[in-house]
Amino acid sequence: MFIPKIIKTSYVIQLWRVILFKCFLILLLIAANRVCAFAQPESKNYPVQFSQFIFSYPLINPASLGVHASNEVLLGYQKPVSGFAGVSTYFCNISFVPYRLKSASKNKSIVGLRFYNDNEGAYINRMRFYGMYAFHTPINSRLNFSGGIDFGGMNFSVKSTPTTEGASTFNVDANAGVWLYNNNFHVGVSLNQLFNSILKPLEEKTKLPTHMNLSASKTILSNENVVIGPHVLVTFPYYDRISIRASLYGLFFNRFITVVGWNRKTNLSYMLGVSKIRVLGNEMQFILSYNTSLSRASVSINQWEISFAYSL
Repeated sequence: MFIPKIIKTSYVIQLWRVILFKCFLILLLIAANRVCAFAQPESKNYPVQFSQFIFSYPLINPASLGVHASNEVLLGYQKPVSGFAGVSTYFCNISFVPYRLKSASKNKSIVGLRFYNDNEGAYINRMRFYGMYAFHTPINSRLNFSGGIDFGGMNFSVKSTPTTEGASTFNVDANAGVWLYNNNFHVGVSLNQLFNSILKPLEEKTKLPTHMNLSASKTILSNENVVIGPHVLVTFPYYDRISIRASLYGLFFNRFITVVGWNRKTNLSYMLGVSKIRVLGNEMQFILSYNTSLSRASVSINQWEISFAYSL
């Protein structure tokens, strides 16, 4: 029986969406069983938290890669204001649509690279790097679905001192997630550090514990002059507790950004930025923030952060 080509194509697309969605659900459910299975004596290491998480979701959930811009370079840097010499964290996230994966349909594939470096004083360095992939497809006229995964690893190095020798070790790491979104809303779920990897540069073991991130945002006011919306990110477990972060985002006159952020039992953050700066024919966004510790924080550390986003 003759079946028009357009019907065959539509059927294949729908089947691909169902298979993709089920694969990601299975992956998340399998990994979720591991979240509560690592109550062991090793020291634990989680990715450094950034107060500007609402501008760097791909660091948390690979499914968010390409949501705001298909081709983008994202840079960020965090450093204590004083008292902690040599402590700093910086990252670079690059996303783009490969020519061979370009599609005439509404579906799109995004690939990316992520580099993440964490210095703890003059002797300890943790470097992460990942290859990333995300697939976006519309569910209906008002809602889109994205599934993403990244794979790479972490290198943990300790420099030598006059009395001790240095060491370096590497182990694999991966993250996976899903993302439901439109122009005014998103809900994301990700499982991070899927392999529960262990690194042992010297005597002490350091584990990368599997954990879950839940994120959501909603635009509550939008007109030509003002856009306002809250963002929430919940991470659990995070060391021996649950991490809850919330930010209230404001965009004024389609150019100026202000954000007030709260990190449960840790700090408050204040951000100012400028968007849609024209550079070489493309748009750049610049954000500067200051984090001040809450009185209940176990360690008082004031920090500043800076980030750039350049859309190609």
